[in-house]
Amino acid sequence: MPLQKIVLKPGVNRENTRYTNEGGYYESNLVRFRQGTPEKIGGWQQISPNTYTGLCRSLWNWTTLAEVNLIGVGSEAKFYISQKTSNETDTYYDVTPIISSHALTASGPLTVTASSSIVTITDTTYHPYAGDYVIFSGMTLFNGITLNGQYQVTSTPSDTTYTVDSGTTASGGGTNGGGANSFAAYLLNVGTTTSNTTTAWGAGNWDEGTWGGIVTTAIPTTTKLWTQYNFGENLLFGPKKGAMYLWNATTAPTLSAPTTVTISNGAGTAPAVVTLPASTTPIPDGTAIMFETTGALPLPLAPYTVYYTRYLTSTTFNLSAASTVIYPFASCSGTTLTVYSVTGTLAVGMSVYYYTGTGDNQLSLGLIAAFGSGGTTGTGGSGTYIVSIGGSVADSVMGAVTVVKTSSAGSGTQTISIRAVPVASLTGASDVPLTQNTLLVSDASRFTFAFGTNEYLSTTFDPMVIRWSDQESLTNWTPSATNQAGSIRLSHGSNIRAVLQARQEILVFTDAALYSLQYLGAPYIWSSQILSDNISIVSINAAAYTNGTAYWMGQDKFYKYDGRVQTLRCDLRQFIYGDIDRTQFSQIFASTNEGFNEVWWFYCTENAPKDDGIPRIDRYVVYNYVEDVWYYGSGDAIARTAWLDSSLRDYPVAATYSNNLVYHEKGVDDCTDSVSGVAIDSSITTSQFDIGDGHNFAFVWRMLPDLTFRGSTDGTTPSLTIQLQPLQNSGSSYNDPISIGGTSADGTQTVNTAKDGVSPLYVYPQDPDVFTGQLNIRVRGRQMSMRIACNVKGTQWQLGAPRVDIRPDGRRGG
Repeated sequence: MPLQKIVLKPGVNRENTRYTNEGGYYESNLVRFRQGTPEKIGGWQQISPNTYTGLCRSLWNWTTLAEVNLIGVGSEAKFYISQKTSNETDTYYDVTPIISSHALTASGPLTVTASSSIVTITDTTYHPYAGDYVIFSGMTLFNGITLNGQYQVTSTPSDTTYTVDSGTTASGGGTNGGGANSFAAYLLNVGTTTSNTTTAWGAGNWDEGTWGGIVTTAIPTTTKLWTQYNFGENLLFGPKKGAMYLWNATTAPTLSAPTTVTISNGAGTAPAVVTLPASTTPIPDGTAIMFETTGALPLPLAPYTVYYTRYLTSTTFNLSAASTVIYPFASCSGTTLTVYSVTGTLAVGMSVYYYTGTGDNQLSLGLIAAFGSGGTTGTGGSGTYIVSIGGSVADSVMGAVTVVKTSSAGSGTQTISIRAVPVASLTGASDVPLTQNTLLVSDASRFTFAFGTNEYLSTTFDPMVIRWSDQESLTNWTPSATNQAGSIRLSHGSNIRAVLQARQEILVFTDAALYSLQYLGAPYIWSSQILSDNISIVSINAAAYTNGTAYWMGQDKFYKYDGRVQTLRCDLRQFIYGDIDRTQFSQIFASTNEGFNEVWWFYCTENAPKDDGIPRIDRYVVYNYVEDVWYYGSGDAIARTAWLDSSLRDYPVAATYSNNLVYHEKGVDDCTDSVSGVAIDSSITTSQFDIGDGHNFAFVWRMLPDLTFRGSTDGTTPSLTIQLQPLQNSGSSYNDPISIGGTSADGTQTVNTAKDGVSPLYVYPQDPDVFTGQLNIRVRGRQMSMRIACNVKGTQWQLGAPRVDIRPDGRRGG
């Protein structure tokens, strides 16, 4: 018989048997389809040899006004900002919020044991959990140990004590060590299992307690899934069922070198004056900041405690412990102010800020010395204050506030912390949601949303409530007739699972329905419309939006929304849901690979490998929405925990189990842990084909490959293997040996850059389309499949339409 061309349908289909899907592909790994033919996917390259702590579950990319390229990295343990440097590598900076910061017992909080590095700390104010992180400062040397810096809690022997490993062996035992001015700052306990006793609505699982999960026992909760969006050049983020936090790019212009400041000693009577370096960008009045120190801050300042800047000049400011400023003042004359209304109570000793008239943002400072005749110390309102100022005031007064007065000089180096602060602590914060399941900053008119949160004026968590701030505001969540803050409660479902920013709408997924949120303007602001009921979504990160269409993974099938909700045809549905680990739905995430028209989902199978008893993500599935085909892959090499397809970076970014980020589609090898890397083990296997529905056995004695090695690494000699796998019938296993009259190896042949298989190999890119022209295979079977595999470093390949010399060979096996 003449040569027969093997032309197969694109995509992998496992909805039927290998034989029923004749003319297609049945298995794949690290392979995609381009113009209907399979090729190896691109390689990946580590962005930096640096690593972060924990497994990354969230990525977000943006640039600052100074064109600094940043990525938010939310891991199970911490939150980082990854900054792109001039040499194209990234460094991870820990900006995890502080959940509690305070002075430890003045009698000395440390207990040590001779010849042991384990230190016990006594803290009656806050109780961390094993695995949490704590930062100590101000500690003095105690029996050979100085416990300053960041440590991880190793155990919690009691409600008021915990232990850390200092890394240094104590020279002797003792108690009450560490000094009288020691401080502890505790990082947000993300990624650890915490117990929380509450009777709040929604605190428990939906099958726990009474309706809504009302329980009275300790509830273990795990916070490890982050949501993040940039608000201008700053980053808004928060963990699921946690508060919202803001990382401010203004106060951290250079992550690698936090801003160093000097803080004056007011000797207990004068306000502390913080001085910035001369070249530093001014920090606006009312900015929430924290300080770090290598020694001790001037008292009473405490490390990692939020203070508010009170602007003096472009390089100096005072500090206040409260964000509230009392204002406005109506008029002034000499050293006397006549105040017609205020927002709070004035008091002797408060600082008064007023314009000097010498330029924008130029303020001067006076102190309230006393209340004059007819003055009042009432609670404000429409009353009139007559206040004496300790100095002449000739210009309009801006406000009054109590500033911090320092009583010591401090020691060591003082810097402005790069850590994030709670949104609720920002100046002007009003009724900020206490917690949220997920958040979003809208493209339309820039509103900040909290999905699954507490109602306005309530502390009760409601998983179906949506709240939004006033337009262009992170802080004003108090609805009024003069702003656009508001809320709405959805009715279909029991909790909000995920949200997506789409074109001209926000898609909101509950566990039972899909809603559309659209901006209407006053008085309704945002309205909700149900798009589809009786649908599902598996996790907070299981949806992706691209090319005007939303795609997501449900509990038993896939969906898409392009103006109407539809079931997405999936040729791998039975294969995926047949062995997916349903207990690990929360780990599932989706993302796009826009350069190849793909949507990827990563998930755990039932037999996934485990780390400390927790299953690892071990499989991915891809939908190509242009070619309308599916394919999949698995293995540790491609195991990912998060993915980001960003136009601000040259390549898609993914997080690995090696605790680093990699660029995908860069090179052709696996360079997760090194620059040189290792080969990617790619393969694809066809469904079974035959002659005339298998009436006769077929004999194949040679194959003429058709492929290209375009894209291989320069200087390499690319190659792959092609194997024909014959069977007696659909129910039999592959022939053994595969090749008749020979060995199994004879059924597998190598294709390389020697056109006749023996000539000297061409070195790429001498001619990517020159390869072994003929393979002598010699196989016989009623039906057979073809497998293409490559595990050669530097090789990139794409299959075409190979031909085989095949003829009928009787009706009996043997």
